[in-house]
Amino acid sequence: MAEANKFVLWNWDDMYEYSRVLAGKMRADKFKPDAIVAIARGGYVPARNLCDQLGVTDLLSIKVDHWGITATRDQEGARLRYPFTAKLAGKKVLLVDDIADTGESFRTALPVLKALKPASIKTASLFLLENSKFVPDYFASKREWAWMVFPWNFTEDMAVIVGKLFEEKRGAKTLNQVSAALLEKNLHVPKNKLADALNELAARGDLKETVTDANEHAWTKGGEKVGGKKAGTGRAAKLPRPRSRRKHR
Repeated sequence: MAEANKFVLWNWDDMYEYSRVLAGKMRADKFKPDAIVAIARGGYVPARNLCDQLGVTDLLSIKVDHWGITATRDQEGARLRYPFTAKLAGKKVLLVDDIADTGESFRTALPVLKALKPASIKTASLFLLENSKFVPDYFASKREWAWMVFPWNFTEDMAVIVGKLFEEKRGAKTLNQVSAALLEKNLHVPKNKLADALNELAARGDLKETVTDANEHAWTKGGEKVGGKKAGTGRAAKLPRPRSRRKHR
């Protein structure tokens, strides 16, 4: 399972900068692909950034699904979700994902691409985790294992992380209480973004909106779909946006 206090929250600017680093390494290596293949879903944004930074217009994707639990050190395996039959013969191909964690996504996708007889295949990820059994040809940063919360799967990850908070301690929790509980895990989430995530989880039925005895807006764990921003007091959805955004890591 994910280890306590091992979270990193990334923002969009961070991800663009790491994509720039990745592109710079390829330029230094004099490598420019004819086509970039994103491993869906995590590789979509990094692959699109690399297309922009390297001047590549041929962008494709291959869908790889994992068996196992989100953000675990060891997942049970990976499999190809849909057939992949792109015309890659004779092309220089770059296969991209956001992170090399177990390496299973790369190891699943590579044989499929090789069967299409490209001239060459290089692999790239923004991050390489030290526990990965697969090392991409290019990576922007090597890091110790941590639960990486990327901006493109922020709400998806918050659903798991916040769900665990409500399982650890039952009862209604206000925005401030949820924020404080996340801080104890060294996860600094801007309150406006956290409020949006909590409201979305309520809309999905993962949480239920309520009002505490102190007349504060709060959430509880529950299965009843109550409509998120349209239900309850809706006060969390009306939090003022900060005038300036600070980077949170």
